[in-house]
Formats: sequence, structure tokens, C-alpha cells
Amino acid sequence: MKAVEVKNFKLYTTAVISIEWKQELLNVNLDLAMMLKMMEMEGLTKQDIERYSAEGKPIPFKKVVLKLFTDDDKPGQYYTDESFCEDDDPTVFYVEL
Repeated sequence: MKAVEVKNFKLYTTAVISIEWKQELLNVNLDLAMMLKMMEMEGLTKQDIERYSAEGKPIPFKKVVLKLFTDDDKPGQYYTDESFCEDDDPTVFYVEL
């Protein structure tokens, strides 16, 4: 296998992240600023994050509250981020802190 070095690039920080909530996995649209704010609110250090990553474990959040948006006409159905086409899979939920 051949390695390719990538230099002088741009990083887009919107990412699809999975959260486990009520024994279900939801894909949410978070950007890097939101993730950093969540870690700060939770009191997580860089070492905490590195440890969870090295152990292959999810990062637990007890203090942070994410808001999922619902459609007024469709109770129980969450608003899907408009940046994703309906044909895209998986469903991605728009959230705010």
C-alpha cells in the first residue's frame, strides 16, 4: 500500500457524529466549535478525550443538553438538517446546544 502525504489543505468542521440516547443511535450534525464547547461544558480535558479514543469508547456527557427540533405538524418527528438530501442515508438531525 502506498502512503500519500496531504499538505496545505482546508478542513471542513461540520461532521456527522453519532450520539447514543435512550438506547438508540442518532446521527447529529455538529461542527468543531460545538464539539469543543460541549467538551468545555462537560469539563473534559484533552487527556480525557485521548483516553476515550485510545480505548475505543464513546465520550459520556451528563451536563450538556442538546436540543433536537421537531416539525409542528408532525409531532415526534425530528427536523432533518437541510444540508443533507432526502436520498442521503443516514438521517442526520439538526441540533443546538
